[in-house]
Amino acid sequence: MKLLLGLLIISIPALALADVVEVQKCSVGPLPSSVNVAGCKATPCDLPKGQDASVLVDFTATQQLTALKPQVRASLPGGVTVPFVLPVDRQNACEWLVGGQCPVSRDEDVTYELRLPVLASYPSLSLTVELQLLDQNGAPVVCFQVPANVV
Repeated sequence: MKLLLGLLIISIPALALADVVEVQKCSVGPLPSSVNVAGCKATPCDLPKGQDASVLVDFTATQQLTALKPQVRASLPGGVTVPFVLPVDRQNACEWLVGGQCPVSRDEDVTYELRLPVLASYPSLSLTVELQLLDQNGAPVVCFQVPANVV
């Protein structure tokens, strides 16, 4: 009982500091178990220009994953959706797994870190960011959308 109480006391500050936000489902692919956007407590999340937005995505693998590729899209006002091409060093999601690497076993809990560059030259606007992680066959592993503001 003392151990359980000790773990609870330790966990409360961590939960208070967590920036887990509510995300929206994509048309294809399951939602992750949680999404943590650094510095964002509620949507829309502010994405400061000239910085990388850091997003931690937690999910449980439903199959063995030998490869993971992130696909990011931005839906802009007026109904325009554009692909967001990540820098070359961020296009292999296996290299951005926190405390793990590919292959990922079925039923393994996984945390992926997306470091999304927000260039200083971007205009200030509201948008929806969509992240889809694709497996070795190009099938969606997880997908979510989050409203954001480039500031």
